[in-house]
Amino acid sequence: MLEVGKGSIQTCEGLSRRRLLTVGGLGMMGLSLADALRAEAATAAGPEEKRPKQNACIFVWLDGGPSQYETFDPKPDAPAEIRGPYGAIPTNVSGIRISELLPGLARQMDKFTILRTLTHGLDRHSPIHVMTGVPTQPTAFGAVVTALGTHAGALPPYVRLGSRIQGVGGGRLGAAFDPVEVEDPSAGKVVIPDYPFPPAVDGARFQRRKGLLDRVEQFRRETDADLSHSRKDAAYQKAMSLLTSTQVRDAFDLAQERPALRARYGANKFGQSCLLARRLVEAGSRFVEIKWFGDVDSSAYDSWDVHGADLPGLSRLEHQLCPRLDMAFSALLQDLHDRGLLDSTLVVALGEFGRTPRINALGGRDHWPSAQSIFIAGAGTPAGTVIGSTDAEGAYPASRAAPLDDFIVTLFRILGFNSNVDDRLRPFLPAGTLMDELVSTG
Repeated sequence: MLEVGKGSIQTCEGLSRRRLLTVGGLGMMGLSLADALRAEAATAAGPEEKRPKQNACIFVWLDGGPSQYETFDPKPDAPAEIRGPYGAIPTNVSGIRISELLPGLARQMDKFTILRTLTHGLDRHSPIHVMTGVPTQPTAFGAVVTALGTHAGALPPYVRLGSRIQGVGGGRLGAAFDPVEVEDPSAGKVVIPDYPFPPAVDGARFQRRKGLLDRVEQFRRETDADLSHSRKDAAYQKAMSLLTSTQVRDAFDLAQERPALRARYGANKFGQSCLLARRLVEAGSRFVEIKWFGDVDSSAYDSWDVHGADLPGLSRLEHQLCPRLDMAFSALLQDLHDRGLLDSTLVVALGEFGRTPRINALGGRDHWPSAQSIFIAGAGTPAGTVIGSTDAEGAYPASRAAPLDDFIVTLFRILGFNSNVDDRLRPFLPAGTLMDELVSTG
């Protein structure tokens, strides 16, 4: 797994043989990339099938579990101990109100959908259940999209922006389908390790390293029988082109964006991650994950896990969390729309669960998996709508309950994968039912 930078975030819970084949800073990178591309080619081999359009995805995990009351499902008419200290405001879609902490998104409600009734029974700080299809053999959505989908160009198909997420990666598909990881894209120009040549590696030295890799590759071509010689050679050449591609370096370089646009996203890790995600899908990446970042130096608790123990009540939502989410997502929606990318890019944001209806003794909210809200936009999903409703206290679905398994099945259908016509998808999906309200009929 490729990674850069360091980062940390807290909630209330507390070498294979192939990796030995390295040649300086370039060897491991070249071989592992070639292996990943071979695995992709091997998985995709077989008879061609007619498939629907395959959309890109920006998938955001709001680490800690955001409160639905202070985001997308406020209860202004409920008693104070339920509604909390913040009010609801109208959006630019008549009849839809969201939290006053999200004024920018309220002005762009016509570009996204709120699903208010996602429900499951898992009360734990792990994203495995919301980022993989089958928790017993977790394989990240991005890994499945990479293995079973189509991908052209030099950009890595699966990228994660944020610190490592334990248990969410290639899974049963293997490490070849782990994401490329970029922990902190906010510090100006992001450099993916081993993509540019180190200062000590001049052209002649690079050619010598490449020659050694060629000899190792020749040995593999003569001893491995899993793919044809021509296909392996093409995979290797593609890996080398990715290592030296200016397109790849440019896509990861936020310094190429106008300062005014970077400012619109927010001068913080999460905002710049959203901007980088847009750049990556525009350049050809298929699945970009964003993990919520810790941006507040004075507190390790910068997740959405607002029990109230670290700061008074829900003030962290007002001062740290919602402003960054609102600013970055408002900019992302408008940017995708202006560039004509929203129709082909699914944007999803969710946490591992919702929060309790009643304010606790510390003035915060505890874990609540019975109902949570999800942000959904683009890729033919309906815009300016709310799907499902919770009861008067926001505790349980009152209409159109959406089990997590149903949402996962629907997510893949929106991205262009249908287990009814592609048996390869079935091992990675739970036994859910398609949510017709979210699937475009166009």
